[in-house]
Amino acid sequence: MMKNNIKIEILKFSIPTAMLFFLMFVVYVFLYPMNKGKKVVELVTGDRLSIVAERLYSDKVINSKFLFKVWMYLSWNQNNLKIGEYEIDDGATLNDIKNTITSGRMYNKYLTIPEGLTVKQIAEILNSHDDLQGKITLKVEDGELLPQTYAYNKMISKDDLLLKMKTSMTEVIDKEWENREQNLPLKDKQEAIILASMVEKETSIPEERPIVASVFYNRLAKNMRLQSDPTVVYTLTKKYGNMRGRKLYKKDLEVPTPYNTYKIKGIPVGAIANPGIESIKAVLHPAYTGYFYFVADGSGGHKFAETLEEHEKNRANWKKIRDKIEKY
Repeated sequence: MMKNNIKIEILKFSIPTAMLFFLMFVVYVFLYPMNKGKKVVELVTGDRLSIVAERLYSDKVINSKFLFKVWMYLSWNQNNLKIGEYEIDDGATLNDIKNTITSGRMYNKYLTIPEGLTVKQIAEILNSHDDLQGKITLKVEDGELLPQTYAYNKMISKDDLLLKMKTSMTEVIDKEWENREQNLPLKDKQEAIILASMVEKETSIPEERPIVASVFYNRLAKNMRLQSDPTVVYTLTKKYGNMRGRKLYKKDLEVPTPYNTYKIKGIPVGAIANPGIESIKAVLHPAYTGYFYFVADGSGGHKFAETLEEHEKNRANWKKIRDKIEKY
């Protein structure tokens, strides 16, 4: 009888105690904030749970390796770790941390590709990022990549990112081509991209883009050569697109190439850069002007002219400004 009473007393004590510990554990797992400040953690191939626990503890993401492992086992996630980089939020609980590192939703970084760069220049940017995997093997041409900001993580390769850019350009040109103004002197989407690449290289001022496009269209309508300096630069630099400080001389304009719009009539054989959305829109929705010429105005923009006489005056003014700049 006495033994039974002792067992009852033990049970009276142990059950509430167990429930209390269980409740404390639940609070610890779901409510107690572990991490202070955002942190990025990395899980690599072959990491065991004990190694992950050690790393999280060392990085002060968790404050108990033992309880972390207990919760991973109790939630049946001990073998569900996903390799990659993960961002742990400020104030994350043990359960939040478990959900993050087993979700596969990796921490994203962002890479901005400026408008008007060539494939060679974009390749330089990608190759400068050690957190992008692999080498570039995907063959792409200028005009096929859309410049914008792209999210990526440590599992994405350089080819993956290039493919994203190529897919994005296809989606944009398909959409914009459908919404284009009618009666434009363009055979296809490719010619639109080529002309947009020239607009992109001629001006970075948004309101000037449709005007520059109108100049090209006006010249095409009169069977005039487009005479765009960037088309000369493109082949002169072997499709790199940047003179790197070297001046463009008059003799350079005389070099015959399929891109040199001083020597050929019409639109060049290919794009001379990768244009942004706004330049594509400018070509497909140009301004309607009487302009046939433009030249730099010394303030970052351009002076537009309807006649050669007016253009020559603008050129003379630009030469004075340029000579003054070069003098100092």
